[in-house]
Amino acid sequence: MTMKSRYQLKYWGSHLRIGYLAQVSNTHFGRYNYIGPKTVLSNSFMGDHTYVADHCSLDHLNIGKFCSIGPAVRVAPGKHPLNFVSTHPSTFNAQSNLMGNFISDNHFKAYDTVSIGNDVWIGSNAIIMDGVTIGNGAVIAANSVVTKDVGDYEIVGGVPAKLIKKRFDENLIMKLNEIEWWDKDEAWIKKNIDNFRDIERFLKQDVD
Repeated sequence: MTMKSRYQLKYWGSHLRIGYLAQVSNTHFGRYNYIGPKTVLSNSFMGDHTYVADHCSLDHLNIGKFCSIGPAVRVAPGKHPLNFVSTHPSTFNAQSNLMGNFISDNHFKAYDTVSIGNDVWIGSNAIIMDGVTIGNGAVIAANSVVTKDVGDYEIVGGVPAKLIKKRFDENLIMKLNEIEWWDKDEAWIKKNIDNFRDIERFLKQDVD
């Protein structure tokens, strides 16, 4: 890393780098995490080697290891009640960010935690709605709006996002989930890294 690029970071540590003007609060990190410039991340947990690109807004998120989040992704943007008289928060929640409330108590939970597995790729400008669970190895296409759960190794896209196809057949998916390579130590990954480019060869190796 050059000195110029270092100064573009808000924080530079041995296992965590946070981009310029990023805002991070109440979040726990694993190792080798990167948060891009002007990203807002709060109330979340992030596993090892997971990175987030610039201009994202991520709230109430539990995300696994080796995940890739593209630019301008929105996770858990909040929700409003559809069966109340009004959808405006001032009528059902006492939120400090509102200049005028008509109520002093909270009567609606405006968020649900989003759970994302391991080795997930989320394309730019995707929106993941509150409470959604995304399985291991899934791919979310750019500009998609994910309103329901996504299974292991599914590729989804569109508004709302729908299943396009699965990355592998069910037998291969089952074997990958059994191996759980993302939980292996660094020495194991380095030893077997050449096999990561060939799924058949990868599954034939000694995975202990």
